[in-house]
Amino acid sequence: MPVVQARSTMTRLRLTEAAAAQIVAAGLAGTSTIAVAQRAGMSQGALFKHFPSKPDLLAAAVEYLLAVFVADFGREIKKSQKRKGVDPVHASCVVLWKIFRLPEMRAVFEVYVAARTDAELARRLTPVLASHRQAILDQAQLLFPGVKGTPADFAAAVDAVVYAMQGAALGLFAPDPDTEVEHLAFLERLARRELARLGGN
Repeated sequence: MPVVQARSTMTRLRLTEAAAAQIVAAGLAGTSTIAVAQRAGMSQGALFKHFPSKPDLLAAAVEYLLAVFVADFGREIKKSQKRKGVDPVHASCVVLWKIFRLPEMRAVFEVYVAARTDAELARRLTPVLASHRQAILDQAQLLFPGVKGTPADFAAAVDAVVYAMQGAALGLFAPDPDTEVEHLAFLERLARRELARLGGN
């Protein structure tokens, strides 16, 4: 990769990471392009060279955070698979729930909600979310290779579990160990029912 292109890529990543960190720390209301540029140690003009609009920047930050979540999930699942007798359904639900409870995920939710009334942000997020959904399906297929049924049926089952977990996580504004245990148990039962329906594990 040419030096100029490499430098541009690193600058874009630096700005993306700064935007993600700013959303987590200050919320969407506190995430101005000025604040992100300052966090990255750059000028606002430099930011706009890489991200022409704030929706572009927010979508890149969400894409970055979602990629981190997928990588973390894969890494934790691989660790669990090294232990004998680990139930993949239980392990995947525990790891996924842990990710859904992260402050970073709550920041992503905040951007999702903002897109409801921001058509440009919604447009920028659409391909990001489609790619993320496929990444989740890829992970699920690796975890449960013996599942029968059509790809569409499998995707619907995975969506059901993920969306249920997302809704449960959104409803818990503060840590509540007892409620979280109940939610996780329900989500695990849901995952087992969906797998059983498809003739899986």
